[in-house]
Amino acid sequence: MIFLYNMMSRLLQINKVKWKISPLGEKVLILQPCEKNPSLGHIHDVTHLIDTSEIAGLSDVIPSYGSIALIFNEPVSKIDPVFKQLHDAVKNFDTSVQKTKTIEVPVCYQLGLDWEEVCEHTKLTKQEAISIHVEQCYTIAMMGFIPGFVYLDGLSSKIHCPRKAKPRIKVPQGSIGIGGNQTGVYSLESPGGWQIIGRTPLNFFQPTKVPPVSVRLGERVLFKAIDENEFNRIKNYSSR
Repeated sequence: MIFLYNMMSRLLQINKVKWKISPLGEKVLILQPCEKNPSLGHIHDVTHLIDTSEIAGLSDVIPSYGSIALIFNEPVSKIDPVFKQLHDAVKNFDTSVQKTKTIEVPVCYQLGLDWEEVCEHTKLTKQEAISIHVEQCYTIAMMGFIPGFVYLDGLSSKIHCPRKAKPRIKVPQGSIGIGGNQTGVYSLESPGGWQIIGRTPLNFFQPTKVPPVSVRLGERVLFKAIDENEFNRIKNYSSR
């Protein structure tokens, strides 16, 4: 096996920001901005650019809040060829061509499972917390821990709430949760420890479609409160 831990990192300039390329295991390189508090939008722009570039052997591009992981099909024995391809891909980087879409996501807050804990922690009524949640405009920051799980940046500090001390074994698909300073959407039924405040009838992950995830990093999300009748109507229509 060939590892790159002893190889020199390289610096790459993208739109006047320096990025460091470093190895992380034999098939992974990490691309990280050399600045404190990097712009989430810049990370998303670079992710989209690399994801649409034809870099040999690159199988996946995974962004986080402060870096981008580049996953290759085969072990990377030399960093210079990858560096050159990245340099060629980003040399004409232009943020002015990046377009941001805003998505309206209906939420039935009556289907929230943890309002008692949320209200106790925030000292707000349920309606006050709902009003704060829907008045924000969120940014899709990253995705994980299951396919299509959407991490959203922009949650008001008034409704920050710690994760549950005892996670659930099953969180319903479409659940809207609060975990610390983030809000997010469970794309599938799964275990989870976020405080569940509602559900959306929309499904962001459909494995039979191409691409299977219907939203993209950097897109904006606005939540819209709906009742249970509207939730069921939309869900039944979407499942046809």
